[in-house]
Amino acid sequence: MQKITLALAMSLSFGASAAENNQHDQWLGGFIEQYYNDSGYPSTANPFDDGQGMGIEYGMRINPRWAARFEWSSLDMDYENTSNEVSGDRYGVDALYFMDSANTYLFAGIKKMDIADRYSPVNIGIGRHWHLNENWKLVTEFAAYHAFSDDITDYGFKLGLAYKFGEPSGSSYQQTEAQPQSNYTAATTTAPTPTPTDSDNDGVFDDKDECANTPAEDKVDSKGCSIFTEEMVEASLDILFANNSYQVSNPDSQYIADFAEFLKRFPDTQAVIEGHTSLVGDAAYNQQLSEQRAQAVRDVLISRYGISAERLKAVGYGETRPLDDANTAEAHRKNRRIHTKVTATKKVKVTK
Repeated sequence: MQKITLALAMSLSFGASAAENNQHDQWLGGFIEQYYNDSGYPSTANPFDDGQGMGIEYGMRINPRWAARFEWSSLDMDYENTSNEVSGDRYGVDALYFMDSANTYLFAGIKKMDIADRYSPVNIGIGRHWHLNENWKLVTEFAAYHAFSDDITDYGFKLGLAYKFGEPSGSSYQQTEAQPQSNYTAATTTAPTPTPTDSDNDGVFDDKDECANTPAEDKVDSKGCSIFTEEMVEASLDILFANNSYQVSNPDSQYIADFAEFLKRFPDTQAVIEGHTSLVGDAAYNQQLSEQRAQAVRDVLISRYGISAERLKAVGYGETRPLDDANTAEAHRKNRRIHTKVTATKKVKVTK
């Protein structure tokens, strides 16, 4: 109980100091934990089974992406194959990097395990703050604890509740107390003009910002909205056929699947599937065979991959457009084919 009181007092004192220095927002929370011990401990280590714990943490934002955290927890471990158990403390510090909208974060740090002369591991993990309201948030985490000295790794899952306090240092808003005004001068006294604010730090004040909370790395226009540019993308499909055949030998190939996925990503595109043959044989027969090859690929895209029939057109060119007009087996193999290419444009964010 004395250790809990001491850790809580330290967290509160850090929070009060940070608030006086106008740091970014901070949080103070408690959590419960399920702890899983490595089954491969060396014979010199105590063979612990899995355990449970509870603890507290204090965190503080250094900037919108980075934060630091102090953590303390009390763990209860059972010995394997016995009814005995042991309790102890784990405490340490972490650095947190928030990846999106100040919710999901990665973290790394170092811990001290005071449980039956255990070890001092480094830890990495991933977590998320689930905002319940303006001040309260649910905390979930998964962490791995690794000791290089014994080459062992433990794991832990945490579930907690945290209270956020403090104001972001990036805010330029300053509250001004209303001053009493004389009845004689009220008609001629004007209220002070409030200092304009830029909540998402994109360079556009809130009163003109039409797109709130734009990502920090995006370039924005005069309205505070992310700027996009158009980029040309394309996908092509080439399939070879056996001699005198229009059967698609591998309709489930990744090559065909990737082409179909491109068509799904850009639903406004259309594809013309061109069928071709080698220079061997009757020209009229080759014309029919090229049409059958193009139609066979069209049918695969429709039936197996769900592409709309209206977006696909099959055309046969017979032997009129060879890739190689040599009279060799290799040239004939290259010419027994279908070919199609689709182009599209996509919007890409412009970054700073």
